[in-house]
Amino acid sequence: MVKADYTLDNKSNISRGSTMTTPAILVSDYMKPVIVHFSPSTSVEEVVKILVKNKLVGAPVLDENKQLIGFITEKDCLKQMINDSYYSQDHQVAQDIMREKPLSVSPNASIIELAEEMLGPRPKLYPVVDNNQVVGIITRADVLKALSLARIESHNIG
Repeated sequence: MVKADYTLDNKSNISRGSTMTTPAILVSDYMKPVIVHFSPSTSVEEVVKILVKNKLVGAPVLDENKQLIGFITEKDCLKQMINDSYYSQDHQVAQDIMREKPLSVSPNASIIELAEEMLGPRPKLYPVVDNNQVVGIITRADVLKALSLARIESHNIG
C-alpha cells in the first residue's frame, strides 16, 4: 500500500492534510503476456529470426516443464553472430548463449521498486514469474507508463 496525503470526509470530498492508503501499483497491472519463448535447443538463427519478426528485444528460455532456465536478448545474439563471422564458429543454440538464472520479478512486486531497480545496470525487460512459471513480461516502457499514469491520477486528485 502507498500512503497519500489526502483524506475523504463524510461527503466523499477529498482534502489535503491527512493520510489515505491507496493500493500499490503492481507488476501484474502492467505486464504483457509472453508471446514468444524458446527451448534450450532452438538455434541462434531461429532465435534471431523470431526476435526480429516480432520486434522483441528478448524472450525467456523455458525447459520442458515451462520453467524459466534462461533469457536471451538481441545483444546475446548480436555478440554470437559477430563471433561467428570472425571465427567461423559452429552454429550455436539458445542454451549456449542465453543468460542463465536471469533476473525475474513477481506479478505482486511493486512497480515503484522495480523502477528503482531498473535505474541501475539492470535488464530492460524482466520475465514475470509466479509459482516457477513465466506468466508475463514487463519492460521499462511498461514501468514508465505505469508511473506516468499514477502521476496523472495523483494530480487529478489534488
